[in-house]
Amino acid sequence: MKENSTLLILRRKGMFAVSLNQLIRVLARSQMWIFLPLYLFEIRHIPYITIGIIIFLMAIISLPLTLVSGILIDRKGVRKIIITSNISLIFLFLALTAGIFLNVSVYILYILLIASEPLMNIIGAADNVIVSNSTSYKERNNAFSIVRIFQNVGFSIGPAIGGFIASDGFGYIFLITTFSSIIELSIYIKYLPGEIKDESAEKMEKKEDILNAFKDRPFFIAAMLISLFYLIMGQWGTTLTLFWKGYDLMTNFQIGLLYSVNGIVVTLGQLPVNRILKRFGDITKVNLGFLLYLSAFSILPFFRGFLFLVIDTLIITIGENVISPSINTIISRISPVEKRGQYFTSFQVMTGFIYPVAPVLGTFLLTLYSKNLALMWYPLAITGTLFFFAFIPLWKKIRMSEHTN
Repeated sequence: MKENSTLLILRRKGMFAVSLNQLIRVLARSQMWIFLPLYLFEIRHIPYITIGIIIFLMAIISLPLTLVSGILIDRKGVRKIIITSNISLIFLFLALTAGIFLNVSVYILYILLIASEPLMNIIGAADNVIVSNSTSYKERNNAFSIVRIFQNVGFSIGPAIGGFIASDGFGYIFLITTFSSIIELSIYIKYLPGEIKDESAEKMEKKEDILNAFKDRPFFIAAMLISLFYLIMGQWGTTLTLFWKGYDLMTNFQIGLLYSVNGIVVTLGQLPVNRILKRFGDITKVNLGFLLYLSAFSILPFFRGFLFLVIDTLIITIGENVISPSINTIISRISPVEKRGQYFTSFQVMTGFIYPVAPVLGTFLLTLYSKNLALMWYPLAITGTLFFFAFIPLWKKIRMSEHTN
């Protein structure tokens, strides 16, 4: 691969718009999602398990709209759907910010959070379609890695900023998220060309089967296995934040720094990891990344302290660098070119049934082992190990096409 291939990919307008917006989006929303559980727990005194259930409901309720949106992306074009979704999200974030400052009923906040989730899913799926349509299959792993680097430049800054801001008031974190969404909208309008659309959208005049992707056996198997892996990997986030607070007694600022470590390592390490593992297949990378996640969670009961948590976060982050671009590459290679919107949103729906269970499971274990939080990682380690070995024969059934686009 040429030395300047990364810059050549990034110069494409679609890639540039997605990459820049991912940086801005993650810088702001990482603060919101990291400190939202702490806001609910510390300020509103919501129990662990209730927080997990709310996050679960946010994901589950959004799934029908997410599924339908895939066909809309393919039929109406990515630009129109992503701009419409962004405008709607701005108004929801504005209402959420006002609700935090005015200390409105927590149930109103729940409704606003649940309403915002499908729009964020649609924008995420549309971004993946833009990246896929802007690159060849040989460029795609690098392209998704570039997007992740931009994401994690934002993630390396956002949590640390959020740790400071949370000390003065959680509402300011949500205000920053609102303004960032306005900036994202302006970038999509300016840099996302009107001609970018899914190639065969004009052929999709007849009614589409929204479940079509699930009938594709390789896609269904891949999506199912990845989704079940998320049951373990999904402990990174809400569960780990609350665990660090309750078991390791980390301050808000220290928690922000730990997440910033993740962002910095992704930013500096993503492309080197790609080069080291370039001879490995995408399925092998997914399994290797999962094992790194599992190992990092499994050693949490045995060590404590900020320095250890930095090292543990490094292991998680390397696993993330290995697995994340490969997941998107697998889905894009399985997807027919003209139905990428459907396949990416269908994948989100599949993971959407499983991924939200992770914080519910995690907060349930936090509650169950509240007298000794370290014990919660043992059942997760056993479950993850069983998943890894049980899935080996199923991965062999997945065949991917090498589309010219």
